[in-house]
Amino acid sequence: MQRKRSIIGLFWLLTAAAVFAVLCFCGYSDGDDAYFYEYTHSMGFLEYLGWRYQTWVGRMTAEALVYLTFRLGLWFWRAVNAVMIVLLPAGVLRLAALAARVPEGSLMYWKESRPAVASGDYRDMGIGAAAAAAAGYFLMSVWTVGYAAVWVNGSIFYTWCFTCGVWALLPFAEYLFSTEEPVWGKGGWHVSAEGCRPWKFAVSVPCALIAAMSIEQMGAVLLVFELLGVWYVLAKWHRLQPLLAVQTAVTFAAFLVLFLAPGNAVRTAQEIINWMPQYAGMRFSEHLFLLVQWLLSSFANENKMFLCGIWIAGIMLLMQREKKGFWDWFLIVCAAVFTASFLLSLTGISVLSDMGLHLDITARVDAVPTAAQLTEQNLFAMGWCGAALLFTPVFLFRASGSQPVLLLAYLAGIASEAIMFFSPTMYASGARVYYLTDLLYLFVMLALSFGLSGEKSRRRYYGIVIIAAALHFLVQFPVVLHFIKF
Repeated sequence: MQRKRSIIGLFWLLTAAAVFAVLCFCGYSDGDDAYFYEYTHSMGFLEYLGWRYQTWVGRMTAEALVYLTFRLGLWFWRAVNAVMIVLLPAGVLRLAALAARVPEGSLMYWKESRPAVASGDYRDMGIGAAAAAAAGYFLMSVWTVGYAAVWVNGSIFYTWCFTCGVWALLPFAEYLFSTEEPVWGKGGWHVSAEGCRPWKFAVSVPCALIAAMSIEQMGAVLLVFELLGVWYVLAKWHRLQPLLAVQTAVTFAAFLVLFLAPGNAVRTAQEIINWMPQYAGMRFSEHLFLLVQWLLSSFANENKMFLCGIWIAGIMLLMQREKKGFWDWFLIVCAAVFTASFLLSLTGISVLSDMGLHLDITARVDAVPTAAQLTEQNLFAMGWCGAALLFTPVFLFRASGSQPVLLLAYLAGIASEAIMFFSPTMYASGARVYYLTDLLYLFVMLALSFGLSGEKSRRRYYGIVIIAAALHFLVQFPVVLHFIKF
């Protein structure tokens, strides 16, 4: 067992070294990176933070990291970014191993379900799980990885802060998914710090602070899961865990400071002018149409590989059941059909992925899309993708053995994109908006894989994921060349 864990540690070390080597070919961009470089070198630290908070954004912890990174230079960024790019999937793996349950039973008895990873340590599941988690980057759109992990400014706001968010949840997960016997109604209500290691919160609380005051998507998802965690502890054990409560309070306070920034209103007004002049005058129905079209298009194109990964894992879980009823077979067939249809776009067939959204996201949108512009093919594609998204929670709940955490993660992936309803930069924000959804769905994929019975089944699934990631990368290779500068 120790040898297996050492091999996985070596894998992550080599992965970080490979990422660092790639980042050595990356430098500052001519756009936002040049902007941040100029102002971080012309202002003091507190002066810079105060200026940004008053005139643009409330993401103070992320802005502090930006200031530090641009002052220390590219080699600092390359080293830290390589580590963060590795820590992110490793953290997702840890969360999945803690949350995963054996796919058996029903909703009535989900609290009594057995851990799929008895030790709670993903390393016991072999090198395949680590390789599949790392391959998650290749399941993403190249544009998503480019904007959120390779772009200097974008990597700080997204990869670094999302990594902090994932690791901030680990002490919560360790406590919530412990095997301690529930005390439903016994002993009354009480406060107890048992079951949590304080030194872990010395790391997770600062991580939560960084994540909550970065990208609003990450802060919202982190806060919701923390609130649900505190509520679950109160409901299950009639106990208030002070360390969990403190971290949640810190996250809430940071999120509040983020939204109360005077610069938010200034930023919104400026971005309406710069990116979508029609935004302020649109009716609710028009806003809703833009969101639905954009969201469905993202799942049919940028997020499709992760949906397919969830469907394939679910099919394998249902197939391993000894007794399969009519609904099991129905769900298997539907998932297989959706998987095949979503992969069609990899061959250049866009009939089920083209929803009439053809915009240059680098330019201002003076005329937003309208429902009247949609063709019958566009409407059919939107209906098909919508049906797939509605089918998935039912399928996921059945295949996972009624695991509510996986359902919440799936819904959080949709919500993290739906929040762009309130932003005039829905298009201009680019593919990096899909980053959090991809990570949440990677978590679901990995948690499902841990429920597969037998090492051979898990290896088969990880092999499918790795091969799919490699093929997806090859299909996108012409786009990859756009980022390479020798």
